[in-house]
Amino acid sequence: MGLIQLNVSNLRNITQATLNPHPAFNLITGANGSGKTSLLEAIFFLGRGRSFKTPNSEKLIQHGCGELLISGRICLNEREFQLGVQRANKRTRIRLSGQTITRASQLTDVLPIQIIEPGLHAFFEQGPEVRRRFLEWGVFHVEPRYEQVWRNYRRILKQRNAALKAHWRKAAIAQWDALLVESALVIDAFRRAYVEKVGAFLQAFPHQHRIDFMREMAMNYYPGWKTGADLGEVLASSLDSDLARGFTQSGPHRADLRFRMTGGRGRDVLSRGQQKLFISLLFLAQSILLRELTGKDSLILIDDLAAELDEVSRDTLVNVLLTAGSQVFITATSLEALGGLRDGLPHALFHVEHGNIEQVI
Repeated sequence: MGLIQLNVSNLRNITQATLNPHPAFNLITGANGSGKTSLLEAIFFLGRGRSFKTPNSEKLIQHGCGELLISGRICLNEREFQLGVQRANKRTRIRLSGQTITRASQLTDVLPIQIIEPGLHAFFEQGPEVRRRFLEWGVFHVEPRYEQVWRNYRRILKQRNAALKAHWRKAAIAQWDALLVESALVIDAFRRAYVEKVGAFLQAFPHQHRIDFMREMAMNYYPGWKTGADLGEVLASSLDSDLARGFTQSGPHRADLRFRMTGGRGRDVLSRGQQKLFISLLFLAQSILLRELTGKDSLILIDDLAAELDEVSRDTLVNVLLTAGSQVFITATSLEALGGLRDGLPHALFHVEHGNIEQVI
C-alpha cells in the first residue's frame, strides 16, 4: 500500500502542488518556513482528516482562500483508489472512490499514518491521553471489533457522566454500571492482547539493533482502575466521589502505558535524544506489527529527522524503517542534515522553497 500521487491546493503557503512519491523513501529538503512541514500536514490530513499541529483546521487554509483541497491516488490490496479531503465553511468533506465518507475512522482505516515529529516528547511529558492515542491507533487497526465496542463504551460513559452532573439518585446512576463494565472488559481484553504483542516485539530491538538503553525496558499497561480489582465494585465504591466530581473516575478512558528502563522511569533516565529514538521505535514497531498481523502497510512521516538525533541514532532509525516496508516521508533543512541517508536507499528527493515543491530526483 502507498500514496501514488498527491495533490495539494491552498494549504498554508502551498498554493498548488502535485507529487508522485517514491513507494519507499521520500526525502524533502528546504529552509525553515519553506513549507516542508506543511507538506507532511497535507499527507496527514489526507489520512486523518485533521492536522497534527493544530486542532483548528481553519488555520490550514491559505490566507485569502475559501477552501483547501487535498487529494491522492492510493494503492490498497493491489487496487488503486482516489481519495479526497476538502475543508471549507468549517466543514470537512471526505470522498473515497466517489463515495462520501462520514466518519474519520473510515479514512484512517484505508490510509494508516504514523507521524514522528519534534513534539514527540509529549509522549512522556504530558498526561495519559497521549499514550492512550498510541494504544488506540494500534488496537483499532488490528482488531476489527474494537471501534464499535469503544463507541458503545463512550456513549454509555457520556450518559453516566450526565447523570452524575445532574445528581441523579444513586440507584438510577448505578443502572449504567453493568453496561459500562460489559464494554470496558472487552476493551481491556483487546488492549492487553495488543500491549503483549508490542512488548514482545520490542524485546528483540536491543539485540537486533544494539540499543543498549532498551535492554531492560518494561512496558506496563494500567487499565484505568486498580489492577486486579473488579471494575463493578470500583464503580460502586467510588460513586460518592464520582458524584462530588461530576464524572466517572475509573474505566478504560483513564488507561495509561508506563515505561521503565534500568534506573527508573523512561522520562527520568533517558536523554532527549534517547527519548526521541525510543518513542520513534515504538511507533515503528506498531507499523511493522500492523503489516505482520493484517498485511496492511502504513505511511510514516518524519519531520526534521536530524533534530536531537545523532548519526548513530539516525542510522538505527533508518535500519528499522527498512524492515518496516512502509512508504516514508522525511524532512530536513538540507542534504547535509540527512547525513548519508541517501546512500543505497531507494528514494525520491524533493526540494521546497516558499511553498513551491520541486522533484530533484
